[in-house]
Amino acid sequence: MVSSNTIDGSGALKKGALNGIRVVDVSRALAGPFTTMLMGDLGADVIKLEMPGTGDESRYWGPPFATYMSSNRNKRSAEVDLHTDEGRNICLDLIRNADVLVENFRPGTMRRFKLDYETVAKIKPDLIYCSISAYGQTGPMSHRPGIDLMVQAVSGLMSQTGEPDGRAMKAGGPIADIVGGFSAVVSIMASLMERRETGRGRYIDIAMLDALMMVLNQQIVTYTATGKPYARVGNAHPLMAPYESFPASDREFVMAVTNEKAWKAFISIPEFAHLDEVPEFKAQVDRNINRVKMLEEIYRVFRAKPAEYWLAELDKRGIPSEPILTLPEVVSHPHIKERGSLMEIEYPPGSGTRVVIPGMPWRDVAAPRIQRDPPGLGQHTREVLEELYGPGGIKAAG
Repeated sequence: MVSSNTIDGSGALKKGALNGIRVVDVSRALAGPFTTMLMGDLGADVIKLEMPGTGDESRYWGPPFATYMSSNRNKRSAEVDLHTDEGRNICLDLIRNADVLVENFRPGTMRRFKLDYETVAKIKPDLIYCSISAYGQTGPMSHRPGIDLMVQAVSGLMSQTGEPDGRAMKAGGPIADIVGGFSAVVSIMASLMERRETGRGRYIDIAMLDALMMVLNQQIVTYTATGKPYARVGNAHPLMAPYESFPASDREFVMAVTNEKAWKAFISIPEFAHLDEVPEFKAQVDRNINRVKMLEEIYRVFRAKPAEYWLAELDKRGIPSEPILTLPEVVSHPHIKERGSLMEIEYPPGSGTRVVIPGMPWRDVAAPRIQRDPPGLGQHTREVLEELYGPGGIKAAG
């Protein structure tokens, strides 16, 4: 599961596209650390500043401590207390030699630390300063506390997720944090390119709520174009059918019939040939309008045989279909193993305990393996301060 390192054509060790970029990371929890982890994967030197004695709050979300372990590889941890003048000065000294700063405190917090963009830009005009928050730095909700669950609720995503007659549901993963993190990385990368031309940095305001709007692009456009909101449809698609999950005799699977060619292929399965005789199912628009009647019959037939049989029949006809895998099936899946989609880390540091975590889809422009396991609290404090002040001039952090 661990990706091996590789050598490029010149014989040099591949270090990642952001090699030479330094990031000061004063974020915690998930959206910010996920952002800086991606930059670390891409070769950036990420210095994670943490409160002495306590550190990133996600260190204590567990056990297992999955949030911290999955979002903090390829970083160095230094204990620095931003509440003190000494800690603030250390942060400013690091910023002088950095390219990017990422923070995800509630709006106004960095100003109280005297580390807001206006202040640090005076000493580092080419710094790219990225703030990530639930609702952004402006607007009537900017002051409100917000985490992934709240953003999913306010965005409308929860109202669109779940069974038609059931409760609204959040997504199975922290999608607001993750999409917010990706949005931050895209913005930072674009700003690094812009800086090549202008020689100046910029301030980036990332709201997880803004980012989650992109996930709902079809739903929002449908409402603004028609005045009618999407109804909650569970695993189905509101514009086409059959397109959802189906129970076989032993387990569930998913299938999508997206056009007339696929429908013709579907009803060529002997058990479904009789559907060709039903006038209400002749055209895709008709099948969508009469989906309840059609799906009742499809459910009835699918329940008669195991998923393996149906998936083989669908696959022979080129109809998209897959089993709904459990997590144990996912981590042992041969395709995922061959792709290197999962990687191993050691955590806690020096424990010898190996943990499998999601890998790097961006590996083609990244260092091809994890360079640093998630750090212990303050693991690199001395190293970072010696780099900053030299062996004889180390300042205590915190």
